[in-house]
Formats: sequence, C-alpha cells, structure tokens
Amino acid sequence: MIGTQIVTERLVALLESGTEKVLLIDSRPFVEYNTSHILEAININCSKLMKRRLQQDKVLITELIQHSAKHKVDIDCSQKVVVYDQSSQDVASLSSDCFLTVLLGKLEKSFNSVHLLAGGFAEFSRCFPGLCEGKSTLVPTCISQPAHHHHHH
Repeated sequence: MIGTQIVTERLVALLESGTEKVLLIDSRPFVEYNTSHILEAININCSKLMKRRLQQDKVLITELIQHSAKHKVDIDCSQKVVVYDQSSQDVASLSSDCFLTVLLGKLEKSFNSVHLLAGGFAEFSRCFPGLCEGKSTLVPTCISQPAHHHHHH
C-alpha cells in the first residue's frame, strides 16, 4: 500500500520542532515551484522524460534528490519524506500512472517513511503563507510590477 497522508498542521509541527529531519519534495512544474513553494522544499520536476527514467530505473531517486537540491542533502533512509503537488488530497485519488504515484513508489523503496501532504501546496500556502518562499512572496501583489523591475538581493 503506497502512501500515507500527512496533514498540513502535522507537517508544520514536524518542521518547527526540528527533532526529525524532514525531506520535503515539491513535485510541481519548476515554474510553479519558482513562483512559490514551502521553505526548504526540493523541486523534482515532473516531466514525462523524468517519469520514464524513474519507471525504467535509469535514474535513482536518491540521485535525483541530490541533483535537484540547491545544496548538498544528506540522504538518510530513516528520515521522513513528505511530497506535495498542487492540491492532491490523498494517494487514492491519484492515477496509477501519474508522476506523483511513480515518484512516491520510488521514494518508498529508498525511505522508510514517505507521506503525501494532504491538500498539497494550495492548502499549505493558504494556512501557512509565512512558511512559503518564492518570487511571489517578495512583493505584495498590489504593488507588484513586471519582473524586470525587481533586483535580487
């Protein structure tokens, strides 16, 4: 049986307690991730190509995580892994062939504890906007200008 869910509040409690290492994986397209994502989340880009490579075991999930992370990640099989997409509620509602299902299946082979974030990013960002980061959080929407106006610090 793949995939147990974790609810937003539980994830936040885990992240804030800092007692357990949580590996947070954002399985949305990079454009969405870039706009806004949960702090510390690693984006694994859900392309058809990547899905095929995972299904054929051409790429190891642990390598994919390393490759996708901005900084070196210690892959520890005992850490909790939480995956989210835009708004999926539970694993049962995913199609067996979608990227997320394939991803979860591969993660479960490498990690002891893999969860899908119930309600996805939509739910999380609605409840805990302060724990999200990205382009959209830099400037309040009422005064945002075209992208070429702001400077990166």
